[in-house]
Amino acid sequence: MSATASQRDLLKQQIQDLLSSDLRAVQKLLSQQFSNPNMFVQDVAQHVSRFQGKQIRPILTLLSAKACGATAAQMTNVIRLAAVVEMIHSATLVHDDVIDDADLRRHVSTVHRRWNTETSVLFGDYLFSKAFHLAATTGDAEACRLIGRATNRTCEGELNQIAARLEQSKLESDYFRVIHGKTAQLFAVSCRLGARCAGASEDVQNRLSLFGCRLGLAFQIADDILDLTETAEQTGKDSANDLANHRLTLPILRALKEASGEDTLQLRELMDSNLPADRQRLKELPALRHGVLSAKATADELAGRAQKSLASLPQTQCRRVLEQLALFSVGRSN
Repeated sequence: MSATASQRDLLKQQIQDLLSSDLRAVQKLLSQQFSNPNMFVQDVAQHVSRFQGKQIRPILTLLSAKACGATAAQMTNVIRLAAVVEMIHSATLVHDDVIDDADLRRHVSTVHRRWNTETSVLFGDYLFSKAFHLAATTGDAEACRLIGRATNRTCEGELNQIAARLEQSKLESDYFRVIHGKTAQLFAVSCRLGARCAGASEDVQNRLSLFGCRLGLAFQIADDILDLTETAEQTGKDSANDLANHRLTLPILRALKEASGEDTLQLRELMDSNLPADRQRLKELPALRHGVLSAKATADELAGRAQKSLASLPQTQCRRVLEQLALFSVGRSN
């Protein structure tokens, strides 16, 4: 399953047609939240605002609400919560870049590289605090609880990733536990919040949450593949960062499983090397190419299962765009 350039362009246009005014409202709210009279804080905030890319999480919140028939009055809280999930995502990016010792994010310097680690940690915490404060203005205590739970599980996913790296776990179950927490949870709650604001039944909320979870898993696997196959110029962030941090992602795990004894030794030697030439040799190994293809097949399967999660929803344009987002999640180049 892959998306052509024309399909991606069509999807972007459909999202623009459906959500342009709502996305502008989200962006206006984010700009207000990022505004600060302290010039240093404002400088960092403006820098971090450049990290915003596809905005897939707020898009999921908005589309889920509209797919469930949200009224104009209900969209006020939907927009607030769409901004909340984007702020939480931004906070995790700032912290992740410290953990990964990354240099680039969206083609610009990471906060800890532009300033220092203290700034990154404190500004990430600041964004979390701002996000929870904004969520509280909706007056929906259950929405706040859902956001808090998702954020807890996102942090647990990052901690599980550290544990898996330290133990050099080769278990796919450990890998999926990591990405279920660090990526899928925020996708799932983005969808659930939109449905909840629209007054959808618990069953519909669960189905959209499941869609978001499966989409998030597919999205992260695709990210892990791009980390191995694309350059920093294409993705906008450090290339082969997972290798540099000795993280065994799904394509690497599948490569190690496929490789013979001698190939495994060569694979591990090249994985441990920081030399660009060795990284290129690694990409050319048949075992790694197999690992990438196998991981891609799993991402495709998850994207297909995500689409099926929407089967009981009314056939609306918003539902069709959600289904296409699942296709786009595994067919992108950045």
